Amino acid sequence: MSDGSLRRLVVVGSLNMDSVSEVPALPRPGETVLAVRSSRTPGGKGANQAVSAARHGAAVAMVGCVGDDRDGADLLSSLAAEAVDTSAIRVRARRPTGAAQVIVAADGSNCIVVAAGANAELTSADVDSVLGDLRPADVVLIQLEIPIGTAMAAARTAAGAGARVVLNPAPAQALPAELIRDVDVLVPNLTELVALTGGGAGDLLAQAPARARALAGDRSAIVTLGEHGALVVDRGEATRVPAPRVDAIDTTGAGDAFCGSLASELLRGRPLLYAAIVAVQVGALATTRRGALSGLPRRSEIAGVIAGAADPLPA
Repeated sequence: MSDGSLRRLVVVGSLNMDSVSEVPALPRPGETVLAVRSSRTPGGKGANQAVSAARHGAAVAMVGCVGDDRDGADLLSSLAAEAVDTSAIRVRARRPTGAAQVIVAADGSNCIVVAAGANAELTSADVDSVLGDLRPADVVLIQLEIPIGTAMAAARTAAGAGARVVLNPAPAQALPAELIRDVDVLVPNLTELVALTGGGAGDLLAQAPARARALAGDRSAIVTLGEHGALVVDRGEATRVPAPRVDAIDTTGAGDAFCGSLASELLRGRPLLYAAIVAVQVGALATTRRGALSGLPRRSEIAGVIAGAADPLPA
């Protein structure tokens, strides 16, 4: 699947074709709104995170499924153009490629509906057959737009090889104890954190450290907080990483930009807090551009941040 001399990031996740509509404001139930513009673009959490990491110079391989259709072919071509190894992406006959309907408002907020399509066909056997050559220096990045059993198999195989396992538990769903056991770093956003830890009353931002500790147990967790940056919980200690002020026009894919960047820094052997500092900047920059995959920043665009990421955080 790749050159054995390199550290590798293996992304196990979804590949979707996104249909994006830009509107003045998100529609209310029963309301019809006219789009300012519309577009069709490659996406899916797995594909977005793979491209984000590849744009940061990581050697990336993608594990997933597409349909035997035009959308699947376009996704494979777009990943290959980003230097992502696509040899472990399975093409399923008579199944449509995954699809997402994305609505983006003028203030950058969005809502997304995903049809799994071929993503639902990714099996544990598919994962096991391509993760057998992992090494301890490798990183495996997983999301949950694939069957939960397949995600569990990927985490189990990776943990057994000594590779570092990063899980973006999105969309939020019940996480089996055996899955969490095999994960090193959990990366939910605040909404997912609340869904995974129960309840939703009061100041959720203030509750985030306690909720993150409860979810992660003795694992590490990074909670993405949008304009508020991120919360890093490592060895029981919580550290807030502030986000830069930006003029956001599209938040679609910002979390994927964060996860891909985070994983690429961990692959380089960077400490978790350092990786989070870089990833916050990448996620913020992604919101200033339209499109999930097309708006993903490159490493060269945040060179100054990377150079200074080892400095103490501001109070």
